[in-house]
Amino acid sequence: MQDVELYADLITQLSKWAHREVKNLTEQELAWQPDAEGNSIGVTVWHVGRWLDVTARLLQGQPATQELWLTRGWAERTGYNPQGIGEQGLGTVTGYTQQEVAAIPLLSAQDLLLYLRQTSNALSTFLRSLSSSEPLQEPLYPGAPYTKQQLLQTVFLGTCGHMGEIEALKAMMRRRASLTA
Repeated sequence: MQDVELYADLITQLSKWAHREVKNLTEQELAWQPDAEGNSIGVTVWHVGRWLDVTARLLQGQPATQELWLTRGWAERTGYNPQGIGEQGLGTVTGYTQQEVAAIPLLSAQDLLLYLRQTSNALSTFLRSLSSSEPLQEPLYPGAPYTKQQLLQTVFLGTCGHMGEIEALKAMMRRRASLTA
């Protein structure tokens, strides 16, 4: 198995993991926060989807207008365009203020998982289209201090961490609910 195939399979498996963890959550559970500054499960899932969306676009050298959040009508449906917000204006939650996080639309589990599936499929399909991992060794853009593969690795590892975060948030939410019951 080539590196690109392995990455594609791992991205697909992470998406399936998220589906198992989130598919049966209510909108209230998706919006629950452990404290005023903690992200909810919904925000965390959206964050993962956004990073996959942005990563697929960056790896393909496409302009920001080609992100699925825009091309699949999410921005239009929700009235929310994240571009230009946060770190490097990527709109991925990274570098957001609390007010910017609060502006992220509250999506149902079905919608969050649909966007996540769309973005993971786009990234996995692109990776499978490569005949080798050689293109991933190129700088992300001319003069970039890191390669496409380093971006992919960072996003993959971050996604794994966020899946643990989702599991922890669910456990904290259930413990809090059992204490108040």
